[in-house]
Amino acid sequence: MTNSDIPPTNTTLDGRLLLIRNAWHLGLAPSDMCFKFGFAQLPLEDCPLTPEEYRNEEKVKEILYPKYKSAVRFLFPDATRVEILEHAVRKRHPRWLSGNLERHHLDTNQPSDYVHIASRKFNNNPKGYSRFVVVNLWKPIRGPVYDFRLTLCDRRTIGFASQTTAMDIVHRNYINENTRVYFDEKHEWYHWHGLQANEVIAFVQTDSVAENTAGVSHTAFLDPRVGDDGKQLKESIEARVFVFFE
Repeated sequence: MTNSDIPPTNTTLDGRLLLIRNAWHLGLAPSDMCFKFGFAQLPLEDCPLTPEEYRNEEKVKEILYPKYKSAVRFLFPDATRVEILEHAVRKRHPRWLSGNLERHHLDTNQPSDYVHIASRKFNNNPKGYSRFVVVNLWKPIRGPVYDFRLTLCDRRTIGFASQTTAMDIVHRNYINENTRVYFDEKHEWYHWHGLQANEVIAFVQTDSVAENTAGVSHTAFLDPRVGDDGKQLKESIEARVFVFFE
């Protein structure tokens, strides 16, 4: 069997009509929103990076990482240590996705996997902390964003035991663990209309004291009401952040 004979997926798309709410209307403080929904939007302190400089890994680590750490400490003021594992810069290809909605998922490893990552990357002994949270920080590089907006589900509306399943995503040179979510009409989805480059979205991936029930399912959607005139392709940077508590 050749690579061309292998189907790109062994899953079947279950198309559904969803209501996606504008999160600007929630009117909650970021810390309250994060505690309840598992995600929040925060203003980012002045970041002098130009769009081109986000491709410079050293400049991102020098300039953006401290601001990301400050944002996380604002959401988790009791944290004793905040470390950034990695970041990624993305720009949507014009031909990406033939449909209007990406399949929603959780980019989550099991908490035990994150313990190994923390020990290896940060030299952090598991006996030295009582809890850890892994948070994704996502922000546009150019704004406002109308193209395939980041969309997140209120984690309180997901029945994790019956509505999620583990799945491997097999790339050419590595395998990534993922969690897929089955549709339920009780799920509540949110987006931020016209997010700017100085605004960041934080959402929880895992929490060691709420195993397998804390992660925020997320996706992206194409709004057919937004025309091509003046619409720029989504370009973003995201980072995975570890938050430790005594």
